[in-house]
Amino acid sequence: MPGLPVWRTKGGDIPGLVATRDIAGLIRLMGHKDGSVRLRATDALVSLGSLPFEALIAALESLDSTIRMGAATALGSLRDPTALPLLIGRARQDKSVPVRMAALLALGEIGSAAGVPCACDLLKDPNRHVRYCAAVTLTKLGWDPPDRDELAYYSIALQDWGKVRSLGEPAAGPLRRMLKDTDPSTRIRLIDLLCQTGSPEAAGGCALALEDSRDSVRYMGLISSIRCGLSEESLPLLLARRERTGPNPAAAALLNFLFLGIGYNYIGKWWGFLVFMSYMTIIVLAQLRMGPFLPYLIAYPVTAIFAVQTFFEAKRIADSSGVGS
Repeated sequence: MPGLPVWRTKGGDIPGLVATRDIAGLIRLMGHKDGSVRLRATDALVSLGSLPFEALIAALESLDSTIRMGAATALGSLRDPTALPLLIGRARQDKSVPVRMAALLALGEIGSAAGVPCACDLLKDPNRHVRYCAAVTLTKLGWDPPDRDELAYYSIALQDWGKVRSLGEPAAGPLRRMLKDTDPSTRIRLIDLLCQTGSPEAAGGCALALEDSRDSVRYMGLISSIRCGLSEESLPLLLARRERTGPNPAAAALLNFLFLGIGYNYIGKWWGFLVFMSYMTIIVLAQLRMGPFLPYLIAYPVTAIFAVQTFFEAKRIADSSGVGS
């Protein structure tokens, strides 16, 4: 094809695939491990105009998330509004965040007002990247926030913290509701801004932060709680209610009861597997002499003692730590 750069890859000669209208081959290349190849394959499909449209629609159902992402991007570039329902479905429900982002941006490229309700809903998504793409799409679609509540969600999604701060008390509700964000650094920012609103809702948001699984978020929640006037007597109780994500004590105890050593390995003791191998060696040697069952009947009362000890050790670990500090 005249004027088309030669992109030769292990997956194929992209200009050659374009020249032969090998749409299936180009779609396969959208799942290539090399990101530049994926991008070039997507651009090549778009260069074919409406010809690959049906194949791209089918590719939205691919098991490969990179192919779904490429298909959504290509459909956005083709700007065919008949793709809107499927793109909206991907934006709302796909398990892959990059696919949801690509589908949202495609809604903005198509330019139909039918994409506005979906993008508005996703301004409140727990993932900050999805929210940002929703805000960018709404901007492209010429949407204006109808009230200060929606303006707050829109500004939070764009991470326009200066605008959020300037809204004051009306931003408190959206800030509190967005504390479900999956990113700890964003939760820290939201807590700080919530405290600055001076709203009665701020104290409730700080209380939620004290129950967060991340140490860094709880620390900001503690500082903000004091600034927001939460009683000092309530702080230890709120901190104690935080989510525990350490080892499960019951699972650790059961593992050590049945397979001595594996329970220690489960709670992070590097030598647990060595204990397990030693235990199994003793059991096998005993079975050769005493038969298959009697060694276990003798071993279980002993491993029960270790199981109890492991239970309390795992509980201590869970009580003293949250997620990833």
